Amino acid sequence: MSDYSETSEKHVDWGSRGSQVVVTLASLFIVLAGMKLAANLLLPIVYAFFLAVLSYPLARWLRRHRFPMPVALGVTMFVNLAVVAALITIAVRLILSFSADLPLYVKGLSRQLGDVALWLEGKGVTGAKAEVDRLFDWNTVIEWSTQENVMRSLGAALGSTFGAVSTVFVGLIMILLIMMFVLMEAHGTHTRLQAVKLSGGPDFSGLMRSADDIQKYLGVKTLISALTGLLAGGLCWLFDLHYPLLWAILAFVFNFIPAVGSTAASLPAIAEALVEHGPMHAVVVAIGYGGINFCLDNFVQPQLLGNRFGISPLVVILSVIFWGWLWGPLGMFLAVPLTMVMKVILDNTDEFRWLSVAMAKKKVRHDGVEVAGYDLHLNDSEMIGSGASTEMPGRRDS
Repeated sequence: MSDYSETSEKHVDWGSRGSQVVVTLASLFIVLAGMKLAANLLLPIVYAFFLAVLSYPLARWLRRHRFPMPVALGVTMFVNLAVVAALITIAVRLILSFSADLPLYVKGLSRQLGDVALWLEGKGVTGAKAEVDRLFDWNTVIEWSTQENVMRSLGAALGSTFGAVSTVFVGLIMILLIMMFVLMEAHGTHTRLQAVKLSGGPDFSGLMRSADDIQKYLGVKTLISALTGLLAGGLCWLFDLHYPLLWAILAFVFNFIPAVGSTAASLPAIAEALVEHGPMHAVVVAIGYGGINFCLDNFVQPQLLGNRFGISPLVVILSVIFWGWLWGPLGMFLAVPLTMVMKVILDNTDEFRWLSVAMAKKKVRHDGVEVAGYDLHLNDSEMIGSGASTEMPGRRDS
């Protein structure tokens, strides 16, 4: 008898399987549409949750040093409120000052790009000036920048992200209130979720194990963002730019957006260097920003995070695009933590665990390929999947 006849093949009902796929995709689109429509409600809750995760180590440290719970909670909330209020106050004052100089910068940038276009035409690139004029309608930009309602338009654009929350201030108050109650309920969460499981509810142990990873990621990302802002501000001050503190705050905030945030934060400083000091200063500032981001992202951050965060770089970039589409610019800031949560949820299901494996980060070694969080050296009858662990294979505690 041939090998083919001896092999027992599992019969697959592709009609039923296709129907399941269609139903799953339809359900997914309905859920995504609901999340997009409910962004006004979900965004403050999600931000409050992640800020509570980031702030909980301070409250826990105070509790371990025998501070009463109300005192520990009050100190934690005060620190968060002080940091947010200081950043917003300084940033608003700098933006108001910068808006007064904006027409001059726009005119200077228009002049610089026009000079570059004329230089290109002198080198044989015909039509460069006309192309610049076509791509950049500087008269409209200059007219817009000289209007008195520029800051009003910017404020409306930022405030519309929360939609029904109407203003950023009200949104921040809502976030801080939710965050306070999350911190109040944080103590004893493991015991409560275990009781939920024993009562017949779902098993949230995977999400709880991933909370430590998310907490460490947010802490390290905050530290790296602070270093980025400090170094970027020092670089701008060294090259005599007028708003080094504003560009430092911008670098700090935008560094939370993976892949594209640091690049976007560098553009205003490069543009100011171009207008104030010419092309050579702009090139040096751009190189300085690139060096800062390259060193911190490729040397400092991996040393602090280690191998615990096994998400593919491609998935990180796609997550920024996806969460930006779903929840606007505010969704981009939480792209990686939200993707980590989604990966844990997928990893704890039998049907969609393969998606979690596909999202995992791989590392090529001399003896093969390792996938972060999964042991590939299993018997044929075994299925990979470890719940929520993001440790590298072979390094997991038994």
